[in-house]
Amino acid sequence: MNYDVIVVGAGPAGLAAALRLATRSSLRVCVLEKAARVGGHLLSGALLDPADLAAVVSDWPPPDPPPLGPHVTQDALYGFTPRHAFPLPRLWSNHGCRLVALGGLCRWMAGLAEAAGAEIYPGVTAAGLLWNGDRLEGVVTGDMGRDAQGRPRPEFQPGMVIRAPLTLLAEGCRGHLGREAIRRLRLDEGRPPQTYALGFKELWELPPDPGHPPGAILHTLGWPLDRATHGGGFFYRFSERQAALGWIVGLDYRHPSMEPLRAFQAWKTHPMLRALLREGRPVGFGARTLVEGGWQAMPRPVFAGGMLVGDDAGFLDAARLKGIGNAMRSGLAAADAAMIAFGQGDFSADGLKSYPAALPDAPWGRRRMAVRNVRPGFRPGLWIGLINAAWERLTQGRSPWTWRWREADRAAMRRIGAQPPLPPLPPSDGRHAFERSHLLALSALTHRADQPAHLVVADPALAVEQGRMLYANPETRYCPAGVFRIVTVPEVALRMQTGDCLHCKCCDIKDPLHNIRWTPPEGGSGPDYGEM
Repeated sequence: MNYDVIVVGAGPAGLAAALRLATRSSLRVCVLEKAARVGGHLLSGALLDPADLAAVVSDWPPPDPPPLGPHVTQDALYGFTPRHAFPLPRLWSNHGCRLVALGGLCRWMAGLAEAAGAEIYPGVTAAGLLWNGDRLEGVVTGDMGRDAQGRPRPEFQPGMVIRAPLTLLAEGCRGHLGREAIRRLRLDEGRPPQTYALGFKELWELPPDPGHPPGAILHTLGWPLDRATHGGGFFYRFSERQAALGWIVGLDYRHPSMEPLRAFQAWKTHPMLRALLREGRPVGFGARTLVEGGWQAMPRPVFAGGMLVGDDAGFLDAARLKGIGNAMRSGLAAADAAMIAFGQGDFSADGLKSYPAALPDAPWGRRRMAVRNVRPGFRPGLWIGLINAAWERLTQGRSPWTWRWREADRAAMRRIGAQPPLPPLPPSDGRHAFERSHLLALSALTHRADQPAHLVVADPALAVEQGRMLYANPETRYCPAGVFRIVTVPEVALRMQTGDCLHCKCCDIKDPLHNIRWTPPEGGSGPDYGEM
C-alpha cells in the first residue's frame, strides 16, 4: 500500500497531525493504531488547556462538541507524611484547564480526521520500519495469527508493507519504532540519557462530596516514597460521582526492593485519601510510563523520511506533568513541516528542518525550555527539589545553567543490600488498597494466549544468575502487572505471563541488566482503558 504520509499512533500527537494534514492539504494520510480501538491504550490524568485543542480544530467551537470535563475549580498541593498532610505552595496553576478522559477525546478527534479524509486503522501494529540506507520509506505491519512457536495458524494473515515519502512516529512514551530510529540514526548523540516515570491510574465511583465538587483537583508529594525517590499522586474530581486518582514514581529510583504498585496502593490508605474515597469503589485501572527527561534529553526530531512527534520525542512538561497539549502542538508543527516538504519535494532532514526550528520560538516550546531544570532538581531530594522549582518559577527558567541527566534509569538501581531496608507499607485492606489480581480485572485485558511472546528476554540464564544474585530479580517487583516470576521447579527459571502485560514498557526501561525488551504483540492485544 502507498500513502503520502503514514502516522504511527492514534494519540493526541498523531491525530492532531492527521487532522491538520487532512483539512489543509490533499495528501493521502493513514493512521495505524495497535489498540483494538482508538484510545484503547491511552492513559493520562488528564488536564488539558482548551486553547491547545482549539488550535487543532480549525472551526472552533465545533458543531459536535468535544467530550471535555469540568473546568478546574480548586487546585491544591500537599506534602504527605504517613499520618499527616500539609499544604505546599502551588508554583504552576492549573486554573483554566479542563479535566478530560484522553481515550474519549482521541476518539472524537479520530472522527474529525476520518471525516476530513484521513484513513485510520485500529488493531494494526506497525511492527518495523522500512529503510533504504538511512532513509525511512515506510513501515511493515505485524503478522496476525501465528502460534506461540511462530508457526502460521489457519487464520494467519501476513503483515503488509506500507510505503510513504514521510512517516510520523507518534507512538507515545518509549515507542518501539521511535527507539529503533533513535538508535539506528544516533538521534540522541550528544544528549544526556532520557529519564522516565511509571504512572498508575484508577477510576472510582464515589458519592457526592460538597467539599470536593467537580473540577476540584489535588496533587501530593512525599510518603510513601523515600527521600531519594521522586514522585507523587493526584486526585481529580470529574463529576459528582466519578473521580480519577493516580500515582507517579520516577524510574530513576535506586532501591531494588521498591514495589511501585504496592506503594501506590499504600498511598490510598493515607487519612486524606481515605476520607476522599469513603464509600467508593474502583471501576478502572491502568499503568503507563511517562517520559520526563525534558528539553535537554530530547533527541533530534527529524531524519530523512521521518519525524518524531509527541512523547516519541519527549515533549512532556515534567514540571506540571502535562503532555497532551504539547503533544497536539508538536503534531501540528510536524504537519506544517510535512506540507512544506511536499511543496519542495524534499523529505531529507534538511527539508524537514522547519519542524525543529519552530519549537524554540513557539510559546509551548518556550515553556518547556523554562522548566528544563525542575525535574533534575529533585535528584538530591524533595526539599531541595522544591526550593529549586521555586527558583526556576521565580526566574521563569532563565537560569544560566542546564542540568543534565548523568545515567539511564536502569543504571540508577543499586545492588541488593547496598541500601537500608525500605519502611514497611500497610497491607491491602480491600476497601482502599487492593491486590494486583483485583486491579488487573479492571483493565479489560485482551490477549490471545497462543501467540509469540512479545516480551523478549535476551539471555534467560542472565536473569536467573546475575539478576537474582545482584538485584534479587527486581522485574518481579517493578512490573505493575506481575508478568515476571521466578520458579524453582524443576529448576530455577524466569517465567512470564505475557497475557497480563499492560504495555507500560517499564521492563524495557528499568531492567538493570538491559536484558528485557518490549515488542508489540498482535494488533488489538492489551488493555482497553475505555474512558480512563
